[in-house]
Amino acid sequence: MGNDHRHAKTVWIILTAVAVVAAAVALTVALTTRDTATPRPSVTTTAATKRSPNTAATPKFPASYARAIDHYLDDTLTALDQQKEDQGNTQVPVQTRATPSYRIGADGTHEPAILRNVEDVQIPAGKHQLTAYCIGEGSADVDFTVGGASKHGLLQCSPDEVNQSNLIIDTDGTASERTVTITPSEHCESMIGYQILYYRQQ
Repeated sequence: MGNDHRHAKTVWIILTAVAVVAAAVALTVALTTRDTATPRPSVTTTAATKRSPNTAATPKFPASYARAIDHYLDDTLTALDQQKEDQGNTQVPVQTRATPSYRIGADGTHEPAILRNVEDVQIPAGKHQLTAYCIGEGSADVDFTVGGASKHGLLQCSPDEVNQSNLIIDTDGTASERTVTITPSEHCESMIGYQILYYRQQ
């Protein structure tokens, strides 16, 4: 009788344990199913905006082209340096070295490269001379503005020598802006550079 009682108690303990485990399993399955069935808010990852690759390539010109223009620019500085007595009366406030007149687009077309420089400074009284240089093929429009005064010129290029265009504007010292714009023609294939000479008013 006592053994039967102990056996029944053992069976009851085992059944209870099985029931607990089964309940735990069922709860786990239910939670997992609910978690899977419940839609989660979507997360969109936005990649950093990529910069567009440079769609224009720099054309290649003979190295002699750039050297020829830069030679003129350097000669101007050397000449002024040698004229010690004239220092201060003549200056070179701006120089732009030889640069290609166009770029090559992604589709192989030529894109004119406009040179533009705007100085927002007080312009001293005196004579301001813009000299634009080019060597190669084609032409470019040259515009020079100091304050309210403007000059326009045409820069005709040649592959055999450096050509130049000079524009001069006299100012009274009240201007506060000086602008240079060189616009190559559609078929201009040249190296272009420029400088400004300032002659102080005596």
